[in-house]
Amino acid sequence: MKLLLSVCCLFIFSTPCFAENELTDQTENILSPDNEPYFNFVFGFSPLDGILGIEYQNKNHSFGAAIPGRYSYRYYDKPYQDTKFWGIYLGGYSDEDIDKTLEGVKFTEAKRSYFGAGMGYRWQWPSGWNVSASIALEHLDSEYSNPDSPLTATEKVFFLFPGINAGYKF
Repeated sequence: MKLLLSVCCLFIFSTPCFAENELTDQTENILSPDNEPYFNFVFGFSPLDGILGIEYQNKNHSFGAAIPGRYSYRYYDKPYQDTKFWGIYLGGYSDEDIDKTLEGVKFTEAKRSYFGAGMGYRWQWPSGWNVSASIALEHLDSEYSNPDSPLTATEKVFFLFPGINAGYKF
């Protein structure tokens, strides 16, 4: 765990988080900055992009919405090429068909809310296709209930959430 935390800290602090990148040689860019803003349609399994999502990107900053109920902000180190990124996200959803037993009580419904922060790397191709790999630390807050019982239970956990997804920028 100490090694993982050290690697994550090195990755974060090696990225200039709030600097605007000014590229002088346009041949370094894979995508053209003249086509901004970009939309990126993504699919996969990712802490920042959910299972299916869309992202609005202008320069280094992007905002996204995804299924299931996830909203995110992301900062890209080099927005027009292969790049490191970091971001935050939050969301929630209800699940009315679960089978969970806590302390001998059976629950059939759950309301979940979560937030997290993560980082990753995006590989970008000139065609617009891209692939991102990421990892995040997420806090999940679950409240369990059963319509046939007045009892409820809560569960709060932190966990590492790895992800990978593919997207298309247009």
